[in-house]
Amino acid sequence: MRINTLLAVLSAVVFSVVLFGCKEQTAEIGKKAPDIAAFDLQGNQAELNRFRGKTLLMSFWSGTCGVCVAELKTLEKMAGEYPGKVEIVAINIDGENADIQSLLTKQKIRLPVLKDQLKITGERYGVTGTPTSFVISPEGNIQAKYEGLIPEETLQKLFKG
Repeated sequence: MRINTLLAVLSAVVFSVVLFGCKEQTAEIGKKAPDIAAFDLQGNQAELNRFRGKTLLMSFWSGTCGVCVAELKTLEKMAGEYPGKVEIVAINIDGENADIQSLLTKQKIRLPVLKDQLKITGERYGVTGTPTSFVISPEGNIQAKYEGLIPEETLQKLFKG
């Protein structure tokens, strides 16, 4: 096992022990968005607080879901056409052993991607299928939940403001 992989696994285990000790959080429209228990592709812990003050579109996806990959490409295109309007973070729920970097490279997806390695974040947000997306207000409250593709007119309204 490479040292980086070992460190990432150990970090995930320690992080999960801390999180399981915390009060259980669940996503509800109109309420504060639950914390995320996810890591960036370099193995660093990610925090929802870094997006405070901006509208956030958080999209849960799987590498085996063609619709998810297509939606990520659409979101990336919208973000390019309307820069600074909406922050996007794509959370992969394929688990800690999934190699998503090669998929992202092949599909030329450059969105910020996090891994829900232990599937804690997906559970907190009630994700039962992909894609599932949430719009979170600049104040940190959940404004909307979309199961399946986000309708085109909804995306237009969100990005055009």
